[in-house]
Amino acid sequence: MLDAGARLYGAGWEIRRRAYARGLRRPRAVPARVVSVGNLTVGGTGKTTLTLELARRARERGVNVAVVCRRYHPGPEGSGDEERLYRRSLGTEPVYAGRSKREGAARAAAEGRSLVLVDDGFSHWTLARDLDLVLLDARDLWGSGRLLPAGRLREPRRALQRAGVVVVSRLGPEEDARPLMEEARRYAPAALIAAARHRVEGVRRLDGGPAPAAAGPAVVVTGTGNPRAVETSAREAGFGPTELVTYRDHHWFARAEAERELGRARRRNAALVLSAKDAVRWPGEVADARIVIVEIAWQWVSEGEAVERAVFREEEG
Repeated sequence: MLDAGARLYGAGWEIRRRAYARGLRRPRAVPARVVSVGNLTVGGTGKTTLTLELARRARERGVNVAVVCRRYHPGPEGSGDEERLYRRSLGTEPVYAGRSKREGAARAAAEGRSLVLVDDGFSHWTLARDLDLVLLDARDLWGSGRLLPAGRLREPRRALQRAGVVVVSRLGPEEDARPLMEEARRYAPAALIAAARHRVEGVRRLDGGPAPAAAGPAVVVTGTGNPRAVETSAREAGFGPTELVTYRDHHWFARAEAERELGRARRRNAALVLSAKDAVRWPGEVADARIVIVEIAWQWVSEGEAVERAVFREEEG
């Protein structure tokens, strides 16, 4: 059944690809530079972390930047988790969220934004982009190599030919990026191939204050597309042993659920560890000193300067 579904999914993708290739359908351009940060598979590859990094770099350069994201699975207040995370980090004004990324990009351009970063835009065919960055998870580059629903591929591997930049993400601290970069190059020979990792910077409390140094057992609670990556970050921060408790991606924690997980951590005399994206979906009324957030930063391992030059259209000095 899953194989039949994957064949049907692939046929639909090919029909759409040919429609755009033959000009039967055309993407809409907006009067701004549009850069997409996307992936080839479902699950977390680090798009949000990279988009935040590029937005900060843009501000350092004096670029009037916007971030566009879809308001997927909104919470009780009507906003999505990625939208909240971006606004918490960048402020409200540069973040454009809604049902349509194309409309969000058009609004951003109309309001004078010169650079529009589109979160998860690689498969968004209706919006024209100046550059596509595609992230591949170092733990599983090809999502088992099968299209949805049999595997995790959203598009066939040959779709990477559309990418201008391919980034192997989530490398381990001492992992050699070269074999994975060469594997990616097989499917995107004309693209710039880069590599990066998620560097753990420490932990903080829910209220944003500093937390004690990470140590001892932890219950890792996450509703993200890559729960094992959150657990890995908790271990890199210094926690261990860890117990992983997963919810569906973009899950908004009900008060009863949060209290149950906090009780689990108390019984184990453990910390309760969240990712930053989980924290924006955690009910504020459930607070405790043992609840901490692992702070993650983007770290280029290879070709980072070249990627940023491509994003910002800068000449090599």
